[in-house]
Amino acid sequence: LVMAMVMVMTSVHLRDHHHPLPAIALVLSLHVVGMYAFSVVSGRLADRWGRAPVITGGAAALLLSCLVAPLSPALGPTAAALFLLGLGWNFCFVGGSALLADQLTDGERGRVQGFNDLLVGAASGAGSLGSGALFAAAGFAAMALAAALLALLPLGLTWWWRATRQVAADASTAG
Repeated sequence: LVMAMVMVMTSVHLRDHHHPLPAIALVLSLHVVGMYAFSVVSGRLADRWGRAPVITGGAAALLLSCLVAPLSPALGPTAAALFLLGLGWNFCFVGGSALLADQLTDGERGRVQGFNDLLVGAASGAGSLGSGALFAAAGFAAMALAAALLALLPLGLTWWWRATRQVAADASTAG
């Protein structure tokens, strides 16, 4: 959702600032590199550090990229923000997928992960549509701020998940 909102509207934002299409394509290509090139690394980090720290790091990267993206219409800062946006999405997606898989039996895994991917796609579609309307009504900075606020959601959910696990662990050792 957050990633799609900012990614989709960045090309329009850059075009509004008269950047040539090849430069815009390069910015979006760097974003896609951030989304996929480090999947093996983020998977290993999720195994080594745990799912929650990887998701938290990804959400922090999403938040930071949403706050940095509207600060300058120049290609360099925008490309850096979009790369970070892709990397944050990667950490959230890989960490979240691993966390989901951890909770499922072998018989459930394929069906539930497939449904999860459907929900991720639907959220991306909704983010794309919503960001266009918000961009048209209030501009790139307002849209990026709305995305930044939404980036707080994985941080809150991860905190809640860790807190409930700690309460359950405390209850099992006390009883």
